[in-house]
Amino acid sequence: MSSIIMWLKRGGQTMRTYSIFNIKKQYQSFIFGRERLLLEMVSAKEQTLESSISKQLSYLCEPIEGYLVQGIIYEHLQKSFPTIERVDDYLSFEHQLKGGLKIKVYTYYIEAICEGSRMLDLDLFHSLSQMNDSFLAFNKEESECGWLKPIKHASY
Repeated sequence: MSSIIMWLKRGGQTMRTYSIFNIKKQYQSFIFGRERLLLEMVSAKEQTLESSISKQLSYLCEPIEGYLVQGIIYEHLQKSFPTIERVDDYLSFEHQLKGGLKIKVYTYYIEAICEGSRMLDLDLFHSLSQMNDSFLAFNKEESECGWLKPIKHASY
């Protein structure tokens, strides 16, 4: 009952938190089809030793250049979002109808908090997929995962 009340207090908008990783090209075919295993590893991050998970992520993921990624996202979204500001370590975008989007870049992943319409997610994912085809997103709360730009997998 309390979750319904919280949902109504936020105007009926749902909040989704994504962890988005830039998977190294040489490991994409290995991870393809095993995304759920990586989701489990990322979800266990809070419960296990951070250093062990960080070592595994550094092996599988390319480091993310924060200012470059934020610059590309800003460039793509500035036309659609009238309010853009920096709040603490987050780049924050507000849209009157779609809702709000906050982005924070870490060494091996991007944290994106979307509150409002799923169109926010699509706007962000489209911006990142224009940058490269190696991003894999996880929504731990809803156990969702997927490639932002599906990799081409040839079968012979």
